[in-house]
Amino acid sequence: MRVLLLRHGQTDLNVQKRLQGSSDIPLNERGRTQARETKKLLEELGIHVTKILSSPLERAIETGSLATGIPMEAIETEQNLIEMSFGVYEQKNMNEENPQFLVDCFDQPETYQPPVGGESYDEVLARAKSIIEKVRSMIANGTLEEDDTLLLVSHGALSHAIFEYIKNTPRSAYWDVDFNNCAIAELFITTDGTADDYRFISEGFEKNW
Repeated sequence: MRVLLLRHGQTDLNVQKRLQGSSDIPLNERGRTQARETKKLLEELGIHVTKILSSPLERAIETGSLATGIPMEAIETEQNLIEMSFGVYEQKNMNEENPQFLVDCFDQPETYQPPVGGESYDEVLARAKSIIEKVRSMIANGTLEEDDTLLLVSHGALSHAIFEYIKNTPRSAYWDVDFNNCAIAELFITTDGTADDYRFISEGFEKNW
């Protein structure tokens, strides 16, 4: 039994360095190519995905579909996998709108205060916790069987929250690792949580927001 975490492919807003957050932005053609290349990688590694839980946003669902061959309409969605909300700053280029926000959010996450309508890091971490504990329950109750491979499809900030929860790292280290478009991490979820861990099995493609 394996549990994998996949970040969605590239979107136009990634390229434009605009905050997407919980806005429903589709993949661009580069993102679709990345997802198809991810499918080839999984095949080369002998990984056959049997179950998917995806963020409800289209860019994640389509990435999961292209990376596995499972039709979009057959993919189960999980609200807690949705990206961190940036409220009134969503879809804006913060280099133009408010450069200090980028410092506060990405360089000083331990003191970050969300904009109007946005989520705090603690709120995102709580959703990450819900995801991991759901997976832990699936393992414990036999929903995930020995020959299953579960693929979680999510986003940048939410994925980093999963890493923080699994390793109990300090908030200041939130962005210390890169998790690029279509990067893949394998999650090791233990029965009691005392030895949870993760490792990257693909660095994905070029670094984007």
